Amino acid sequence: MNRRGWKIGELARRVGITVRTLHHYDHIGLLSPSSSTEAGHRVYSDADVRRLLSIISLKRLGFSLREIKVLLSDAAEDPRAMLQVQLARLDEQIAALTEVRAHVQRLHDHLEVGGSVAIEELMAVAHALTLTGSPHFRRDEVEQVRQKYLGLDPAVRRELFETGRRLVAEFRRYFDAGIAPDAPAVTALARRWKEVTGALLPAGEPLTQAAEQYYRDNPDAGLLYGMDVDLYRYIKQAASRV
Repeated sequence: MNRRGWKIGELARRVGITVRTLHHYDHIGLLSPSSSTEAGHRVYSDADVRRLLSIISLKRLGFSLREIKVLLSDAAEDPRAMLQVQLARLDEQIAALTEVRAHVQRLHDHLEVGGSVAIEELMAVAHALTLTGSPHFRRDEVEQVRQKYLGLDPAVRRELFETGRRLVAEFRRYFDAGIAPDAPAVTALARRWKEVTGALLPAGEPLTQAAEQYYRDNPDAGLLYGMDVDLYRYIKQAASRV
């Protein structure tokens, strides 16, 4: 037991999060220091630390901060409730990974008998693994992406991927040239971009929000396609006007 309490910087270092995150949790009423030193400095108690570890665990399972606040409130009355929710989310992730594994096995077996696999198929597997392992997406959202992708003809998929790469390169050219995202040429490009992404990905505001949060938290995830966080923001600004 830490009898003197945990200072904010010390706690942040020990659990691997930022001081800014702890300040945010305090601001929204999710986690606040409940103790203070003789000098009047606010510190975190051991009970606060246990609550923080629960928050981190639930975040990794994909729950929003709003959901976590409700779950922790329920858990205060019955700790089994939170464990049941965690088990359910883990079951979802295990089932999703099982489906991805089955797809990888089919590709492997196809290669074993002398077949060929397009690079797009391998990229799709890598992307599916990323989404499945990410706390940002629920199992049903990953399944929506998978079904939409697999429902396309392979030739159409290749064409859409190539078109997407060309569009990213065009956006990059305009961005590097300092052309505003609301310029007519960029708006026309954004319209085409929305057509391509709409053909590849299922529609839905929750999925869009999850994807945007994922790329905010993983700014290097789009580098394979020539996309960085600044270019992503530029494209988003342009697309919002279409």
